[in-house]
Amino acid sequence: MKSKTLLQLVFFMIQFLCVPIVGAQNAYNPMELKEDFQLFRTALEEAHPGIYRYETKSSMDGSFEAIEKQLHQPLNQQEFYKILNPVLAKIGCGHTKLIPSEDNGFMYYYNTDTLFPLKLFLYKNKAYVRYSYDTDNKLEPGTEITSINGIDMEEIIQGLLNNLFSDGHNQTFKYYELNRYFNALFSNFYLDEGKSHHEFNITYKHHGRKGSMALPSVSYQKVLEHDAAEQNSTPYQLEFKNAKTALMTIRTFWPDGEKYNFEAFLKESFAEINDKNIENLILDLRGNEGGKDAFGSLLLSYLVNVDFRYYDKLVVATNEKFSFVDHAQLPEGYDELRALITQAEDGEFRWEHNGNLRVQTPQEHPFKGQIYVLIDGACFSVTSEFCAVANHLERVSFIGEETGGGYYGNNSGAFAIVTLPNSKMKLGIPLMAYYTAVKDYEFTDRGIMPDHPIRNTIKEVLTPGDEVLDWTLGRINKK
Repeated sequence: MKSKTLLQLVFFMIQFLCVPIVGAQNAYNPMELKEDFQLFRTALEEAHPGIYRYETKSSMDGSFEAIEKQLHQPLNQQEFYKILNPVLAKIGCGHTKLIPSEDNGFMYYYNTDTLFPLKLFLYKNKAYVRYSYDTDNKLEPGTEITSINGIDMEEIIQGLLNNLFSDGHNQTFKYYELNRYFNALFSNFYLDEGKSHHEFNITYKHHGRKGSMALPSVSYQKVLEHDAAEQNSTPYQLEFKNAKTALMTIRTFWPDGEKYNFEAFLKESFAEINDKNIENLILDLRGNEGGKDAFGSLLLSYLVNVDFRYYDKLVVATNEKFSFVDHAQLPEGYDELRALITQAEDGEFRWEHNGNLRVQTPQEHPFKGQIYVLIDGACFSVTSEFCAVANHLERVSFIGEETGGGYYGNNSGAFAIVTLPNSKMKLGIPLMAYYTAVKDYEFTDRGIMPDHPIRNTIKEVLTPGDEVLDWTLGRINKK
């Protein structure tokens, strides 16, 4: 059994491992930095099953060597983090993470008392105001921000994208994270810890007029209060749009047996859908970052009427004991699990103990009507796996934007959490490479492409309603 979600990894790294809070930072001497870097590189090369999935070994070696050349003078943790992180992002694995601290929530690592005070919508190297965390700020929603502290917005966006993680060369998941965590990311990579950042100087333009102003910073707590109001806590629901069309929304594949039961939800929902003779099913997976892999194959079993394969193979880096075990938190029973790893004829090390490697059978009474799946850049991990296999079986139509997870799979499953001995940063390494049972897809390093692309602009973001859903309902009505 395996659960695959960024939330799981981050919760484990932050809550259970008690990372020291980042306050006033000490500087580490070059010897300490090189010791941490060597462990960082060794752990990735020994344990990461997808380190060369999208980048060649020579390319990664060149990046590692470039890091080592920068470690010739003392650096504090934030400075060291900014050197390591972009090389880690280069691997093209959205489940790999470097966590410097537990100062606040995920992504909020440095300068959290003085955050940028605007919630932005970022798209195609431009940034627009959605709202302000400071009620005294009078900037209108839709105003374009052209620079912050003298740095052009395009330069900021490209710099942050280079530090964000996604599968392969996908960009939609990076933009999803950028829109969600811009305030944290700007503080991590463009503000120096320990210096005063109580206001931000911006330039902007709106309705053809240009201007500039200084904005006071806000605290993490104020950002958290505003953003929490945007979250919908209901994980899945079913509604009927009319006598022929049902809308099923699944916001997560993360199990919550105490309050919600996913298996029961699917069983009851599809029984009702079939009883009502529904012809069109809209499956809304937008914002769903993943969860338990068995839930993905279970959902698909309600949508097909033939046997199908879900995973092609699961690959691990080695069956040997890691040299860095003294610095790592490994899965429970790690040594016993290693003994179950087999080596294939081609030399790959395989993990054969996953139910999704078996041929999957459909439900007794699956849905046979038209299926429209709404997707966006947040569709990741298990959600992308489901979408990839459904696409391969030619069972659904996709509407929205490219998924954040890779079409041919991802690296996830169990994790090794490696503590760098001097800087105390935590490196989260997924230990399994998952390969979906698909083939002949044009984009080998990208996500699932929509059949009908619809990408929100700032106009749609600020306008009440749901353009993607409305477009889908309109298409169904025309048919």
